[in-house]
Amino acid sequence: MNYGFKVTGTLLDGNTRALNCAVEDMGGVVKVTVPKRDLDGKLYATVEIESDLSTAEKHEKGYMFFPTTFGSGFCMCYLDDKPDTGAATWLSGPPVGGICETYNACFIRIEGMRDTARFHVGVKNGVYFLNPRIDLEGDDPDEDITVYYYLMPGASYVDMAKVYRKYQMDVMGCMPIKEKALRREAVRKAAECMEIRVRMGWKPIPTPIRQQTLENEPDMYVACTIADLHRIVDKMQEMGVPKAEFCLVGWGPSGHDGRFPQQYPCDDRFGGDDELVKFIARAQSLGYQVVCHTVSCGAYEIANNFCRDDLCTRKDENGDHKPFLRDIYKKNGLNGGDPWAVCPQLAYEKYAKTDLPVVRGYGFAGLHYVDELTAYIPEKCSNPKHPVSRKKARENYRKIAQLSRQLFGGYQSESYMDFMSADVDSVLYTGVRSKWQTKKFNVLHDEGIPFWQLVYHGLILSNATSQTINYTIKGRENQLIFIEYGSRPVMYFNSKFGPDRNWMGDVDLYNKTDEQIAESVAALKRAYDEFEPLKHLQYEFMENHEKLGEKLYRTTYSDGTMITVDYKAGTYMVEAPGKEAYTVQK
Repeated sequence: MNYGFKVTGTLLDGNTRALNCAVEDMGGVVKVTVPKRDLDGKLYATVEIESDLSTAEKHEKGYMFFPTTFGSGFCMCYLDDKPDTGAATWLSGPPVGGICETYNACFIRIEGMRDTARFHVGVKNGVYFLNPRIDLEGDDPDEDITVYYYLMPGASYVDMAKVYRKYQMDVMGCMPIKEKALRREAVRKAAECMEIRVRMGWKPIPTPIRQQTLENEPDMYVACTIADLHRIVDKMQEMGVPKAEFCLVGWGPSGHDGRFPQQYPCDDRFGGDDELVKFIARAQSLGYQVVCHTVSCGAYEIANNFCRDDLCTRKDENGDHKPFLRDIYKKNGLNGGDPWAVCPQLAYEKYAKTDLPVVRGYGFAGLHYVDELTAYIPEKCSNPKHPVSRKKARENYRKIAQLSRQLFGGYQSESYMDFMSADVDSVLYTGVRSKWQTKKFNVLHDEGIPFWQLVYHGLILSNATSQTINYTIKGRENQLIFIEYGSRPVMYFNSKFGPDRNWMGDVDLYNKTDEQIAESVAALKRAYDEFEPLKHLQYEFMENHEKLGEKLYRTTYSDGTMITVDYKAGTYMVEAPGKEAYTVQK
């Protein structure tokens, strides 16, 4: 059958060329391949694939869905009377999307070159389109571009999520939390309790000094000492919060993003190494897991193990290999100054293999957190001494996650990309939004959907969004989104650490005074009490999600439990087989 495939390569100079592709009908699935050999040496900026399979007529009853601008949140776009428009989705989102509930419904999964994949979405002349696009930036691809089109007439996003879940389990190696928990005690404990992150200190951001040394380093703000951690634990014991997993953020030299890739020792201004070891042991004796936050992908010149030879390089206009700052932080730097990109191969071979065992030696055990590895496209490195493609970078990031699991018992990170889903036990959030429903992708973004959760709930622990961090002190809408999306509670002391560092909300948990600690632990207690009767659902798959009416949604789990969220009334109802239904009010 002719599906009208058209492949266009756009060169760095803006000119376009038609490209050939191989189309294979596999019986219900169509595979499209753009060979690497046709792209090598051609300086393509992007390659885009159009097809009848990825289009739908305006006013059809269905919709399309795709990753949103930032993060792994997904949105739905109705096929209604929108003006002509177009946009590119965020590069770091899982590379899947679909045309749903139409006669030619189709689920699209980008496989080859997925690390630089996104979708060009829009509507033109009454036709909606969802085109796979690969951003090559003038480089040769690591492999053939391959895209799979699943022919699923009438299928919904729920049906398509189940297809992708099966792929993640059968091909990518994802294991259900139930099975992980039987094999690793750290996962079982984490699945049945909240995460409590504590940011202990930080230097100013935006940083006033881009090239920091020991002589000119800005002062660090001490937000939480080890003595404060003891006070938090004491209050938790007093108020009846007997289980949690602590994750200490910014516990090392100069606090959060202070001197990476230097991970230790614990800064004396917090209390130092000996006191940290004592706290970890005491907290564990009381039933709490304690892990910490480290960084593997960035490097500041102030670090005692900074080495310019270990940095990623790019070729400049003269063909010279030059180290570079991580793109997303070029403008303002970070707390430690200019964050250089560390070669992913050396991030694992030199730093992680050396430093993570030392970090484990403090006594940390649980789901160890390595920041950002799942959040952004892996950096390529052109350094002739240690060249790394994005594909090889991805493999090294996976090795860091696997090492963390071996040493600490588990691994967690930030989310978005799912190339290492088999190695991840938990994610901080599955989407970042300043405001949940008010910040839209663009005119194409009609409504958010829990596609990520339909795929991964029961495989990876998660919290819905950055706005459901500290959900018990947020507005009711965020509290209900937390419930609707099947989240594990993530509470955060000192989540804000700069004037524009409030992507986790404008309200916070604090620990400077006895009154602040009491108020904060009361918020933890509310999360604990609400999670206890629902914690078993972390072991279940999310089998259905449906809109029952205006601002009325129902989520169904694999054990038959149904949770109906009513945003108008501000309530949710829990119905479980063999149990009496109950409704939770505001």
